[in-house]
Amino acid sequence: MEEPRPGGLGAIHVAVWVPYDEAEARVAAALAAGGRMVRDEFAPAWWTLADAAGNEADIATTRGRD
Repeated sequence: MEEPRPGGLGAIHVAVWVPYDEAEARVAAALAAGGRMVRDEFAPAWWTLADAAGNEADIATTRGRD
């Protein structure tokens, strides 16, 4: 990140590429482990999830991309 987010939260944002047929299970597992959905309007290309500290991870696939 160019600049830290306010309060020191959300220091990282990573993308995890998975096969399309595994993506929804990965999202469900992350939510079950305490993560929260940040955005899903770009699904099935990617879903953005966050942990309690605001760190973000994209579960990304090649589906739905131009």
